[in-house]
Amino acid sequence: MDEMSLPEAQLFRLLTGFFGEDRVLFSMSVRAVCGGDLSGSPQVCDAETREWAERNKCLFTVVDREDDPKMVVEFAPDFSQYIEVEQLERQSRLPGLLKSHGVQYLQMSGKDLQEMLDPNSSLDLVAFLKDHFGIEDSSEDCCGEE
Repeated sequence: MDEMSLPEAQLFRLLTGFFGEDRVLFSMSVRAVCGGDLSGSPQVCDAETREWAERNKCLFTVVDREDDPKMVVEFAPDFSQYIEVEQLERQSRLPGLLKSHGVQYLQMSGKDLQEMLDPNSSLDLVAFLKDHFGIEDSSEDCCGEE
């Protein structure tokens, strides 16, 4: 069984606090997140990508009430000091594969997580999700009045 690092555990607590404990899964295989069948989209998932999906896991998968994966949340790779070939391969395969199966992909930096954990910060998980998905507050009506 995989173990979580401290930042992963902190992110897990944020996600389960928002989505619920039974809606956030840790270390689900890429193949399972994509419904188990990767042969349906050969333009996105060639034989090499299918093999890659068998070997790799997603950090956190958010599922709906029917246990269908809806979003994968992971930490963004930090290429500031060196570039990891495995992370490059992941970045080239995973987003398109998830998108082709209707699963949103969300990456968060360690800095974003620390800011969300800071009680003096205005950034929280809801604001981060709204920003990532381009959702604007609808607290004002069409005329700009609240």
